[in-house]
Amino acid sequence: MDILLTILLVLFGIFNICCYVILLTSLWTENMALGIGVLVGTFITGIGGLILYVWGWMQSDQRPLMCMWTVSQVLFAILWIIS
Repeated sequence: MDILLTILLVLFGIFNICCYVILLTSLWTENMALGIGVLVGTFITGIGGLILYVWGWMQSDQRPLMCMWTVSQVLFAILWIIS
């Protein structure tokens, strides 16, 4: 059972990173200064991911991706608590 949980955590983690990168490239093409700020903020304080998450929900064309990312984050947290 632990191996299955670990595999699921890795898969959800990879999916979360992919969603982050897709959304960051979308932000980068729209507003490069904010994209750089989010990237630097993510590596220095971790708050850049939250800014990107809020920005993604504010964009109407990003709603399907944001729904998938939110569900993935919630499932990742639940699996993390279980394991």
